[in-house]
Amino acid sequence: MFAVCGPGGASVRCRVCGAVDQIFQDEMPSMAGYGTDTYARCARCGSVETSDPIFGWHPKPAPWPPPGRP
Repeated sequence: MFAVCGPGGASVRCRVCGAVDQIFQDEMPSMAGYGTDTYARCARCGSVETSDPIFGWHPKPAPWPPPGRP
């Protein structure tokens, strides 16, 4: 749902709304006891993706454009 872009992959772009460098990411030790869990959220549209060593990658795209906005 999020892709690297720009020269040398210096930026991150949301594939849902097109926002560039408005993605907040974090990693933490996995609750499974090994590896890491990751979280990324777009500040513009609210799309989220998470991943963990047991269940893998989970995208949750937000509707775009937001309901009620033309």
